[in-house]
Amino acid sequence: MAAPLAATLLGDFGAEVIKVENPELPDAIRGWGVLEGGIQPWWSVISRNKLPITLNLKTPEGGRIFAELVAKSDVLIENMRPGALDRLGFSAERLFELNRGLIVGRITGYGQTGPYASRPGFGTLAEGFSGFTYLNAQPGGEPMSPPFPLADMVAGLHLAFGIMVALRGAKRGKYGGQEIDVSLYEPLLGLLGANFLDYWLTGQIPQPWGSEISYTAPRNNYRTKDGRWVVLSASAQVPFERLMDAIGKPELKTDPRFKTNEQRIKEDNRRELNRLISEWLSGMNLDEALETCERLGITVGPVMNMRDIAEDPHIEERKTLIDVPDPSTNKNLRMPDVPIRLLSTSGEIRFPGLPLGAANEVVYEDLLGYSAEQLEEFEKAKVV
Repeated sequence: MAAPLAATLLGDFGAEVIKVENPELPDAIRGWGVLEGGIQPWWSVISRNKLPITLNLKTPEGGRIFAELVAKSDVLIENMRPGALDRLGFSAERLFELNRGLIVGRITGYGQTGPYASRPGFGTLAEGFSGFTYLNAQPGGEPMSPPFPLADMVAGLHLAFGIMVALRGAKRGKYGGQEIDVSLYEPLLGLLGANFLDYWLTGQIPQPWGSEISYTAPRNNYRTKDGRWVVLSASAQVPFERLMDAIGKPELKTDPRFKTNEQRIKEDNRRELNRLISEWLSGMNLDEALETCERLGITVGPVMNMRDIAEDPHIEERKTLIDVPDPSTNKNLRMPDVPIRLLSTSGEIRFPGLPLGAANEVVYEDLLGYSAEQLEEFEKAKVV
């Protein structure tokens, strides 16, 4: 998921992305959560704007064709184990011989170097290795992996950023181009940098806090009268004082237990605040709680599910969700639009993920100049 996401982000802003798959072993994402009618939500979203071709790099002809693609490309993204591409005949030296200015982006579980480099790596393992899974728990509870590929997506974002920096940079590596080494665990660990520094300075291992944070209060999820949930964050002084007025406890604004955030984060004081806020919010339905908090300037938001998102007027007005025509099913697929909004050069989802080999003719004939007869021969020889 990490390398595909990096390519997706580049494709959103106009890069011509060619997705190379083994004809006998396609990308596993194609099989994730397939719905009735053959619609593949994960594939449709993560492989949008890509031209999928089949190519068997283990055949001599497949290797020769791949070399042609490398020579014509600005960027190569790969997510095989370190050395796998070398064994197929495409070492860094060979790649830069083919294309001196090539940017090679590599994503692996543990990076290209170090004693763990050859280990198989997946996002779930990286989440555990980065320290995230340990912290993602209720106090005293079991660690929990996230319900989506978090490490992959964070790593993919970092690789896309690295590629853009490399493309814009004046300095290149010793071969003329540049290699980018991104592991799955390091970007996520980087986001937890303050947690590590806390440990390094104090010797105390940061512990899970559930929906709370150790250094601010109040900040938590609270249930409303109708069984829905809201998230509340009011640790800054002005929002906190507004909250105390709203729950009918203005005297707590000057109470020594709650007067400053440093006092509010103490265990007993935090527990009392959670009790008071829970009592107040549990007396209102979700809509009433949101309206009341908005009117009083209290920082509260709803915990949304996907149906809520599909029906929300703000999301509708901003066109956060768009309909993308799917040529393979003749249906419109509603999905989130490109989230980065450039007013003059905005990104665009032109089409969703396409079937296996859907762009073979476009790439092999139009880009590389092979004839229809040659492509047919490649298919017979199981090169494509």
